[in-house]
Amino acid sequence: MRSQRWLRPLRIIIALIILAGFLVLFSDVKGKLPSSSYKVLTYLQLLPSVLKFIVLPGVAGFMIILLVTLFSGRVYCSILCPLGIMQDAISYVWDKIPVKKKRRRFKKALDYIRYPILGASVISLFFTGVLAINWLDPYANFGKIASNLYQPVYIAIRNLVSKGLMAVNIYSVQPFTQKEFTPLTFFFALSVFLLILIMVIYRDRLFCNTICPVGAILGLLSKISFLKIAINRTSCTQCGNCRVVCKANCINIKRMQVDESRCVSCFNCINVCNDSAIGLKQVWFKNEAEQPVTDTSKRTFLKAGLLFIGTYPLLAKAGEGEEDHPSFHHRGPISPPGSQSIEHLKEKCIGCQLCIAACPTKVLQPAFLEYGFTGMMLPRMANKTGFCNYKCVKCSEVCPTGAILPLSDEEKVTTQIGRVYFNKNLCIVETEGTACGSCSEHCPTQAVYMVPYHDGLTIPETNPDICVGCGACEYACPAENPHVAIYVVTNKVHKVAQKPVAEEVEAAETEDFPF
Repeated sequence: MRSQRWLRPLRIIIALIILAGFLVLFSDVKGKLPSSSYKVLTYLQLLPSVLKFIVLPGVAGFMIILLVTLFSGRVYCSILCPLGIMQDAISYVWDKIPVKKKRRRFKKALDYIRYPILGASVISLFFTGVLAINWLDPYANFGKIASNLYQPVYIAIRNLVSKGLMAVNIYSVQPFTQKEFTPLTFFFALSVFLLILIMVIYRDRLFCNTICPVGAILGLLSKISFLKIAINRTSCTQCGNCRVVCKANCINIKRMQVDESRCVSCFNCINVCNDSAIGLKQVWFKNEAEQPVTDTSKRTFLKAGLLFIGTYPLLAKAGEGEEDHPSFHHRGPISPPGSQSIEHLKEKCIGCQLCIAACPTKVLQPAFLEYGFTGMMLPRMANKTGFCNYKCVKCSEVCPTGAILPLSDEEKVTTQIGRVYFNKNLCIVETEGTACGSCSEHCPTQAVYMVPYHDGLTIPETNPDICVGCGACEYACPAENPHVAIYVVTNKVHKVAQKPVAEEVEAAETEDFPF
């Protein structure tokens, strides 16, 4: 099937474009790329598209993926999934390193691992929202790796280049500020990357065919796809070249069979076959040489579900703050504007951290236990790091799942994600007897304003009804002991802030210019 040898180079070109595109997105530290560039790349990510369809039914990129899979197998895994493409890149580099390696050969599918994980992931949707998907989805894991490993390296290199250029009076490349270091997310991303690295070195696409729920779903659909990688028994000489380059270890050369549920449509086998005996074919029936095998996937699926239901009570939802409690340490986590509520965020967010990477002020940071165990690594407002720009809607533009819904400029300036609270006993006007007013100067709605105090000083006063919870006052507050004097208390369910009443200012009488 020499006529099909163009498939592999085409696959590589598309995959490199997709991977480069995602790296560009996670390099957009200042959030200057148009929202359309984010939507184009995230539209064809399977689980994010499904979740977004639940919220916004008009967005159905997953239907395209399913139709393509039904037509020609798991093409998605090789040209659209950024984590899959990253694994191919690692495999390519590893193959170039001159060390002794085991030859690739056919290995049995680990269905007793693959289907229980898929079952637990599906069942978890009814109990913990997208918790399991948050940890297993390939796009979500790529996002964590890109946000916590790639982006800091990119910023560091850029800053070094900027520093070097400034030394010779060239200021065209501006330095970027590194985001807040979050140990949990960093070590999780590092652990996932190392796990995938080990799996690729040991068995190439082992992650995709054992752990990944998307791979398991598409693998089931591939069993009934119209076109499949198949071997022509008449032409095949059983040389084994195809088996050696198969990244899924799914070609059984002795039986001349291909396990289509694990084949990721990389088309490597087509290019190395000297007899043109393997390629995409229209396959209607099972191969006559295939031996019946007892299917235990349903049994293991049910066992996994029962095990998960039994252990669910251990998944404590500790950490959710009390909305009406003004204490700084019990004020609760604040979810991004557009997420509507903490529950909505936990139900729809897969933790890909694209919003965190794109946030221009870096106020969005990954959560630890602030949302509880089921909300680990979801975006939260960290006012210590930054504040939410008054009219910025970048996070709602880039979110691929509908966890952060689109907001217009008018909606954004009245969306109240939290309410301001002021502790006079901690304010430096009170404790140090010095003038300040930083909180008032930074408040975009004048929910914080200064009133006369004593000895000619002024002190903040607040109007929580017009506060949008942007955190600018908290970010600007210089008080440090034991914590800031002004901060935002969460609204678990977002509200609409009252619009500030503009003061009428009488126009001053002026004379026309005499010239």
